[in-house]
Amino acid sequence: METRIVDNIPEWRYQAEVIARLHALEDAGLPLTCAGDMNRAKRSRRERMEAKVTGLTAGEPDVRVYITGGVLLSFELKTPKGSRSKDQKDRHAKLIALGFDVITVKAKTPEEMADLIEIDVRNRLP
Repeated sequence: METRIVDNIPEWRYQAEVIARLHALEDAGLPLTCAGDMNRAKRSRRERMEAKVTGLTAGEPDVRVYITGGVLLSFELKTPKGSRSKDQKDRHAKLIALGFDVITVKAKTPEEMADLIEIDVRNRLP
C-alpha cells in the first residue's frame, strides 16, 4: 500500500481518526454506522484485476456514513495539499447526479478532520 506523507502525518491516519470518531458516536448510541475504503492501495496486476471484478471502484469516496432513515453521506478526505483525482471527480459527479451527498473535507490534522466530519454528521441526524 502506498503511504503519502503530508506535514509528517501519513494520509491513512486522517481516515483512521475519522473512523474511530464515527465508531465512538455509534457506540454512544447515535443512529448511524460507517464504513471506510482504501482504494488507493498499491496492488499487483492480479490484485488490481481481482479488486475491479469484485466491485472496487476508482474514485469511490473514503468514508461512508449510514444514518437512520436511509441517509447516506460520503466523505472524501483530503490533507492540506491533497486534491481530487480525475477518477474521484468523475465518480463523485456520478454519485451526486444520482442524488447522494458527497462531501470533500480538507483539514490540517486528523483531529481537525474528525471534528469537521462529526459536526456535519451530527447536524444531519434526525
